[in-house]
Amino acid sequence: MEFGILKKSENGYNKGKAHATKQSSILVSVAVALSFTMFSAVPGRTRELSHDYNYGLGKIDLRSQSPAQSMRFTLPLLIPGDIKAGWGFRIANTWSNVWANESEYLLDYEMSETLVTMTYGFNKRFGMSLEFENRNYFGGEMDGFIQGFHDLFGIDQDGRDDVPKHRKVIQRFDPNTGNMLSETSAEDLVLMNYTLTHGTKIWPSVNVFGAVRYALECPDLCDEDHPVDVGLGFGLAKRWSEKWYTYASLGYTWYESRDVLEPAPGVAPMDFEDNAFTGLFAIAWHYTPSFSILAQYLYSGPSIKNIDVLDEASHEIHFGFKWKTKYGLIEFAVIENVITMSNSPDFGLHVGWGFHL
Repeated sequence: MEFGILKKSENGYNKGKAHATKQSSILVSVAVALSFTMFSAVPGRTRELSHDYNYGLGKIDLRSQSPAQSMRFTLPLLIPGDIKAGWGFRIANTWSNVWANESEYLLDYEMSETLVTMTYGFNKRFGMSLEFENRNYFGGEMDGFIQGFHDLFGIDQDGRDDVPKHRKVIQRFDPNTGNMLSETSAEDLVLMNYTLTHGTKIWPSVNVFGAVRYALECPDLCDEDHPVDVGLGFGLAKRWSEKWYTYASLGYTWYESRDVLEPAPGVAPMDFEDNAFTGLFAIAWHYTPSFSILAQYLYSGPSIKNIDVLDEASHEIHFGFKWKTKYGLIEFAVIENVITMSNSPDFGLHVGWGFHL
């Protein structure tokens, strides 16, 4: 992966190049906690509740698709019930379109993120999973659909209809010169999660999780081949009635300090943050016990220091559903950037399928 920033010269504009190569990494997640029993306002009756009373069908498993945040390790946010006892398998794909038209740069590309996960729960509290993640960047196959959608509902195109479709471009300072963005990154993830308490009718279920990531290979922009990143977090799941559930998760990631190489003369390298907060809040309405409709908000802290707008936090909104069938659990979501336009995906689609033995 090689990214550059274009700088102005006295006589004109300099080009920056952005190239990327395959990246493989290992994420080892460790969550260790002592279980405890939370007190209840209704003594004696909480023992009658099933351990998954507060779980429902759970959240939609989505990570940040924003331009800056997706360049690095994004901490998986876990909630109680994400890893169930026994064996499980899951595959998911997220396809997002990025359009950011600012005075200093232009981003116009799409990203496909594929996750393949195998889980094993040792019991009702402790579980682990092995996950393979792959990200590909390519031309804007959704450009026509998004422009038509904007026209249909009278939404401003923000200049996207003035440029050719199907591009994968980063433009910096000079809108007449573009540099191709082509990146594939792969990560092997080993996750562990521990549920502190299954909760009661009054108190939520609570879990803790942690992550240690060891990169097998670093892209060309780094002079360190094996950076180590560490993340910790906790999650909550709460049932409010027969139909309504809420979920929340908060994580904090420490990135190992690393020097970023100058990709070309006159091109300033990106300056990454050393740590980041990540948070998720979701509300679910269960139309039936096997079908829920969800709205989620995903916050990802700033990832880059030295590019205007891209140095801001990312705010992503997800609308979708989860459907439990005899053939497995299906999930679908639409991604929108209704809060921060230039450091969030312009539009995205997510689909996933999981099966528990």
